[in-house]
Amino acid sequence: MAMKDVKSFQVAPEDEESTVQLWMSFGWELKSTQEVKTQDVQKFTGQDRDGTEHYQTTKGEHYIKLTFERDQGRKNYAELKSLEGQYDSVRNPTYPESPTRFGCLWLVLSVIGLVAFVVPGVLIIVWRFVRYSKKKKVWDEAYAVYNKELEAAKNKRQELLQRAQSLV
Repeated sequence: MAMKDVKSFQVAPEDEESTVQLWMSFGWELKSTQEVKTQDVQKFTGQDRDGTEHYQTTKGEHYIKLTFERDQGRKNYAELKSLEGQYDSVRNPTYPESPTRFGCLWLVLSVIGLVAFVVPGVLIIVWRFVRYSKKKKVWDEAYAVYNKELEAAKNKRQELLQRAQSLV
């Protein structure tokens, strides 16, 4: 009897079809699917002197558990496993941190500067706008690099997926 690999996933109900298609592309066969849906649960936490009762509500879960199986003796098993590993190792780039014009502190300082003396408040506002424009320019460049890297990652995944589909 041939050995089989088994893999299980919990996915959101709307992602079920795409997840099944993805893993079938790497030679996995859907063995079972199970919908898990729990109800909200309320737990009594206490009562005030005036008779008001308090409850803590825990939100229920709703997901699909998918179980896949792949025969190790199948044709192209080693190559499919390698392609799957490469697919999993492709990482998305980190989204660059976006700049802000005013944080809470700078907003408070600007208002105080405008109320106490007009000139310091205006200077703070002008300085923040100048600094923001410089940071925004740096962020725009970082965002362009991020988009290029994200597109490259998507293309690499698509290429690996097509290679795997051709072997199945």
